[in-house]
Amino acid sequence: MRFLMTLLFGLLPEVLYFTLFITFTKNIKEKRIKLFCLISIVYVLCIVVQKWQILYYLFLIFGIYICLKISYKQKVQIIDMFIVSTSYFWIVLLSFLLIFLVKKDMSNYMFIYYIERALLFVPFIFKSKFNKVYKKYCKLWNRNDNEKRKIKSITLRNISLILLNSFIFFINLAIINISNFPK
Repeated sequence: MRFLMTLLFGLLPEVLYFTLFITFTKNIKEKRIKLFCLISIVYVLCIVVQKWQILYYLFLIFGIYICLKISYKQKVQIIDMFIVSTSYFWIVLLSFLLIFLVKKDMSNYMFIYYIERALLFVPFIFKSKFNKVYKKYCKLWNRNDNEKRKIKSITLRNISLILLNSFIFFINLAIINISNFPK
């Protein structure tokens, strides 16, 4: 029963979230089921390394990127790593908030967990904007000396790396908080 609950409320919603986020962002119309299955496999493999928390998070991000590379080969760029990280940031933020809500009172954990699973899909209210932002990001990411831009590609790359490193730092803080969670 616990495995079924983990599958139904853990793996399935998050894999669906990642698949939808990526397909809406990159405006992907084909091979969505293949992407969903590959991300599911990566997620199951991540459960194996869950004992080493930081490896779990990094393996998941790189694993989803590899799934994209396997499914869409030429359509995938290195900046898609930042897209996956952005989508994962929302999950980490919700989980972090959940920990603070249940830290002292474990009696309402499951109720808040179900609310968190529902809130996972809130960003899709703005799904029509995902691809526009992604195209703008790609355009600014790729260097073009012939065109005058408000922000240079090197600046955007540095900002992206700083945000990604900040995200990893935030994950580490969340892990420390989780590991100090009363048993």
